[in-house]
Amino acid sequence: MKPHTICLLLLLASTATPSFADGYTFLWWADGLRGQSPEGRRVLHVQTNHYGMALDVERADITRIGPIARPAPYSAAMEDSNTVIAGLPPAKLIPSVTVDGTTYTCTGAAADTRDHANYPVRQIAGGRFLQRFDILGLEFADAAGNRLDATGRLEVAAWPSHCHLTLEITPTKALEDVLLATELHENGAISRGEGVCDIPAGASGRNTLAWYLDKSDLGARQVRVTDPRKGDAALPVQYDTLLGGHVVSLPPRNWDMAEDLDRLDRFPVTLENTGDVAMSFPLVFAFEGSFQGVTGMSAMLRDKEGNPTGIPVQISKNWHRLPERTLLYEGPWFNGITQVTVPPGGRWEGEFAVTYARWGGVPAASHAQLCLIGWGGNQLWDQAAIGSFGESICYDPEVGLNRSMIDDVRPLMVTGMNSGQWQWTHNVGGGDFLVYFDQSGAKQYLTRMRTAYLSQGPNLTRVVYAGVSADGKIAARVEVSTPRCDDVNRAYHRIRYKALKSVEFSRLAFYQLGADNYNDHQFTAIARGDRDGLTEEWKTERGGKKYLLDPMECAGEAPWFALLGGIRGEQWKEGAWADRGLVVREWRARLGGKDVPRPFAAVYGTKNGIPSANVELVPPPGLTRLEPGDFVEAEVELLVVPQRAEDYYGPNTALRADLAENGGTWRVIHRLAKGNDLKINTTKGILSRRLPIEIVVDSDQTAECIMHGGLGYVPVTFIFLKQPSGHVLRVNGVVLDQSIHGNDFWQVTQEDGAQNFSVTYNIPCEGDVTEHRLELSQRIE
Repeated sequence: MKPHTICLLLLLASTATPSFADGYTFLWWADGLRGQSPEGRRVLHVQTNHYGMALDVERADITRIGPIARPAPYSAAMEDSNTVIAGLPPAKLIPSVTVDGTTYTCTGAAADTRDHANYPVRQIAGGRFLQRFDILGLEFADAAGNRLDATGRLEVAAWPSHCHLTLEITPTKALEDVLLATELHENGAISRGEGVCDIPAGASGRNTLAWYLDKSDLGARQVRVTDPRKGDAALPVQYDTLLGGHVVSLPPRNWDMAEDLDRLDRFPVTLENTGDVAMSFPLVFAFEGSFQGVTGMSAMLRDKEGNPTGIPVQISKNWHRLPERTLLYEGPWFNGITQVTVPPGGRWEGEFAVTYARWGGVPAASHAQLCLIGWGGNQLWDQAAIGSFGESICYDPEVGLNRSMIDDVRPLMVTGMNSGQWQWTHNVGGGDFLVYFDQSGAKQYLTRMRTAYLSQGPNLTRVVYAGVSADGKIAARVEVSTPRCDDVNRAYHRIRYKALKSVEFSRLAFYQLGADNYNDHQFTAIARGDRDGLTEEWKTERGGKKYLLDPMECAGEAPWFALLGGIRGEQWKEGAWADRGLVVREWRARLGGKDVPRPFAAVYGTKNGIPSANVELVPPPGLTRLEPGDFVEAEVELLVVPQRAEDYYGPNTALRADLAENGGTWRVIHRLAKGNDLKINTTKGILSRRLPIEIVVDSDQTAECIMHGGLGYVPVTFIFLKQPSGHVLRVNGVVLDQSIHGNDFWQVTQEDGAQNFSVTYNIPCEGDVTEHRLELSQRIE
């Protein structure tokens, strides 16, 4: 029996090493999940700031690959057209298996899409630094057409400057001396990696091809991570060939969440570059198996003093598994994925830190890619949480589960589904962004959907989804944010749509509270108003799949809608329910070639299992056509509020008092709409966004403003700072210090494509104080 060997083929070209936040990756269906190329193929695109790749999933074939000469910054590249990848040099990937002198090459893959639970194109981990996915059902045949009695799998791990391709074969019977080979034809060259192995019955054999653009990435690296809770014992670190990165095995731990809400796990890290050129360290900090806090984990890299560095950490995780079958990469697991650049002969010292339920004593915000293997569908799914008590809101960018882009939505810190605290609460989702039916009545889903994770917590998340309608007529960019707070579940949604061509539509909605295919619960009444109070309230009709109320102009400041009297389904015997609301914070639009200074809203009768209704932001009445250059730019706040004071167990006394007096009425939504209709007067720096507040610091790296209004914990971000640390924020003359463990209440993000930083704080705004003076300055040692 010959030993199992893995051959790594290294393909080299010259390119510059990125700084730590310049590296990025994207993965998307080139023609949408439901679409095909003009040639009838289903194609995935990978794009990084160094290279691009097109992969035909039904042939397990790389059809194009090559360097990208002038990559755009992260948040801009997500709006590149498919021509960036389509213009790369042609390529061909040939996976093959040789048994007893006969070579079998791949003839097809991913043909059977009927198995929802194990859909054959599976996103495993996706985010800023790593796109990891696999294609199932590879089939092989020899030159005469005789099939190999085995199935195959191709796994791709794409980092910013390198990519690992793993071929895995599972035969129906034991095989000896099997030659696994992956041959890549590109730009006139043929590169081949191969390995010989024996494969016992019921087992699999693997071979990995490693594709590198930067020779410096092959240099010597030393990674050391320790565990202070275990006497600074060194944690296992190994270079994972399958992943193409250094994997740090974190110790799984379980504890009582209610007894340790402020838990912060810290793991000191030392990275040493012993080579003579700068090198990037691809790192995966991994929890495997059962562990506490998976629903709301915020991971970060901090310096030796515990200051957040701004180095991004991708959060990918999975808690799904099926009771009746075992699937590769089912949950539970967590990956904190990052990339750190270390200069030649240099060392980086800091720590990998994970916070769970609270950050600085307040429920933390997180936004993660949640793997669906073990649930089904297996496409990109994002999950945001406030605290670590279950989901707060989920997003399905490709609508891979055939419901909507805004999915599970749950109230914060109310009696849970099992009548307890600090646990999952009932789902009152969903909603949607652009809903577009063309003139013939065909729904035009967004395609070419890409996701940019600009910030994943713990003070304020910021994630962007961008794509174009399937007919190529409307471009969409949607930015979603979840804040650290202690009162209600809220999300900030910034939407931007632009008509690229003339658009004739039979139905068009810019935003939905309650989606066509995700609104399977009922409520009794709808109210609407603005900052000044109630405009009208009415008992709603339900169902019919038609508009129940025609477009209504939303006048006044901070127009809002409330869906009231939410009814708990008969299948749920315990736990609190919730009401929902939306507030339009900002609005600019040109529709039909004319400025539309105020939003319009309508009510649509949905029937997703049971008849219900929603509220939609829509075009003005009578408009059925958009002109090229028409646009909508809006800021919408989604609110999920408790119905009764006795349901809410959180610490916010002002909310509890309001619920005691007004619970279940429109006044709860109105209070939040009015209270966070902020007025900001800056005396130093420039206000660039009102909610969440963003202020550009001045040339002295300072900022001052007076904030009028505010409820809960209001997020404030100062941008274009030259350093990630050394800043002090005073609120009404007092230094803000919410720390529990030290330096654990603010967030740092490196600005996209620049050597600048932003710092985010959350300002407590309750009680009689309605005016806050904020002063950011440099710390004087």
